[in-house]
Amino acid sequence: MRGLWRALLELLVPSACPACDAPRVPGQSLLCGSCALRVRRCERLRSVHTAIAYEGAGLELVRRFKFEHRSDAGAVLGAWLAERVRELAFDAIVPLPRHLARVRSEGCDPVHALARRLARDTGIRLESRALRRARLTPPQTGLSLAARRANVAESFAAAPGALSGRRVLLLDDVATTGATLAEAARALRAGSGAKAVLQVAVAGTPASVL
Repeated sequence: MRGLWRALLELLVPSACPACDAPRVPGQSLLCGSCALRVRRCERLRSVHTAIAYEGAGLELVRRFKFEHRSDAGAVLGAWLAERVRELAFDAIVPLPRHLARVRSEGCDPVHALARRLARDTGIRLESRALRRARLTPPQTGLSLAARRANVAESFAAAPGALSGRRVLLLDDVATTGATLAEAARALRAGSGAKAVLQVAVAGTPASVL
C-alpha cells in the first residue's frame, strides 16, 4: 500500500529520481545525473530492437515500473522507447499479452501500459486484442534457451485477419533471449495476416549476464 501511495504522489508531483529516489528540483530531468550515467543504450538484442541494456539504473527503472507501479519510471522508459522506434516503419502496436490470471494476481499489465504510452507518443493505433495468451506458462527465469522456447511454444493465438497487410510493432518490456517475442511474432505472422512483425523491447539483457 505504501508503494501505491508513493506512485500516486509521484504521478502528481515527481520529487525524486525514479531510479534512486535522490531529491530533484522541479524543472530538472526526472532521472538524476548519477543514474543517467549508469544507463547504457542498447539498440539490439539479436532480432529484437531495444532501447537500453537491462542493467544498472536501467534495470532499476524497469523493476520499479513493473513491481512498484512507479509512473515516473514509466515516463522515462516510455520516452526512450518512443525515441528508439522513431526510425522503424510500423502502423500497428501490439503489446505482448500476459495471461489474465497473472494480470489479476499482480494487479497490473506493465507491457500494455507501455504500449498505451507509445501509441499516444507516436499516434499509431494500439491493437490490444490482436494477440492473446493461449495458455498460462511458468516464468522463464533460469531456463536455458531451448527450455525457454519449449516453455512458450504454442502459448499465443492471433485474431484471424486482425492485422491484414499491416506492419506490426510487437512490444515487450524486457528481452532476455528473445524466445517469448519470437513465439508471439510467429503466432502473429501465422494467424493475423500481418505483413511484417518488428520485435521490440524497452530493455535487453546483456549476453554477459545470461
